[in-house]
Amino acid sequence: MKRIEALEVLDQVFGNDPLIITCGATAREMASISQKKSHLPLLDSMGLTTPVGLGVALGVNGRVGVIDGDGSLLMGFSILPTLKAYGPKNLIVVVLDNGQHASADLMLSQASEVDIAGAAKGLGLWVGECDSAEEMKSLIASRTGADGVSMIFVKIEKGNTPGIPFYLANPPKLSADFVESINS
Repeated sequence: MKRIEALEVLDQVFGNDPLIITCGATAREMASISQKKSHLPLLDSMGLTTPVGLGVALGVNGRVGVIDGDGSLLMGFSILPTLKAYGPKNLIVVVLDNGQHASADLMLSQASEVDIAGAAKGLGLWVGECDSAEEMKSLIASRTGADGVSMIFVKIEKGNTPGIPFYLANPPKLSADFVESINS
């Protein structure tokens, strides 16, 4: 599955629920699909997507989604024990794993050397793994409202979707729109 295909599914599945999106090509591709006030792309903030998602999930009652990447999650790896400690059941973290930093000249991440899902399991987090849109949808549906944080690791193809323009959004406006969406 290509990243853009996974993002199309995630946009549909999460609807207007708060959705925190990792930086770079992932944010650009999601913006080419959909730009909702409930989306918070973290531009130039690698490693912070899941921590921000945790903070949002602790502050709202409804389901909160995070779209992180393997490279970004590895950069902020220390969030895993914190997820276990706080464990809000309304947080679903989807990790798109292509084994590379696709926005950084396709540089390989350490995901091929580090079992991120295994580390999360070792900490007692619920972990699901898949490589298809149907499996991803099924895992999200089964974990919505379940106890504890849900982490879903999705294997995707390497590379970026050609022809996607740079995402030149105004971060303060994105933040204001996001806050408005979760407060309404």
